Order: sequence, then C-alpha cells, then structure tokens
Amino acid sequence: MNIFLMYKDVPSMSYEFGRFRSITIDKRLPTKVQRERFYHELCHILRHAGRQIMMPEAFLELQEWDAKNFTRYAALPLHMLTAFDFKQQGIVDVLSEQFKVTPELCAERLKRIREKAKHLVR
Repeated sequence: MNIFLMYKDVPSMSYEFGRFRSITIDKRLPTKVQRERFYHELCHILRHAGRQIMMPEAFLELQEWDAKNFTRYAALPLHMLTAFDFKQQGIVDVLSEQFKVTPELCAERLKRIREKAKHLVR
C-alpha cells in the first residue's frame, strides 16, 4: 500500500504529504495497544483528508469516531469471528489472544455483533 510504518518514542500518528504516506506507532505502548493504534491511523490514511490541527472540532470528532469504528471492524473482521463460539467461557480473552488486541476492544466488538443480531431476529 506504499505506507511507511515506523515505531518511535512519540505519540502514534499518520502523515501524508503528496504521495508520501506514513504511520508512526508509539513503541512505548503495550503490543496489543500498538496494533489498535495501527488500525486507527490506517483509517485516517485510507478514509480521511485534511489536517486535524486545522479542522473544525465537529469534523475532528467525526473522523475520530470513524477511526474508532474502523478499528473494531479491521481488528476483528466478522468473517474471521464466525469460527469462534461466542458463548464459550472466556471468549473475550480468547479473541484478545488470537487477534492480538485488547480485551476491551474484543468486548466492544462482541457487544456490537450481539446488538446487531438482536435487530436481525425481530
């Protein structure tokens, strides 16, 4: 995808200038959090435009909401989750280890899947 990936002792960020694109991940963070930050920054590169420093607050909030939402789907794709039994004891920890993301992200993703399933059953 021609995106440079770097790990440094700085807050995670994405950067674009012309055709140059990069993601920098804060290497001081735990590995699972680094992975989540990667998906978050990847969303900014793939789906967003503009410099957040200069955009209106409401637009910045929308981009951050979108990046958080994208992270859940990219980190735990539904087609890969179908192999797991969601009723299994400790499923959140199992998913956290399998997908290398935090248990909090896994719990939120499962919550959304269950909510959507309830709507489909009605």
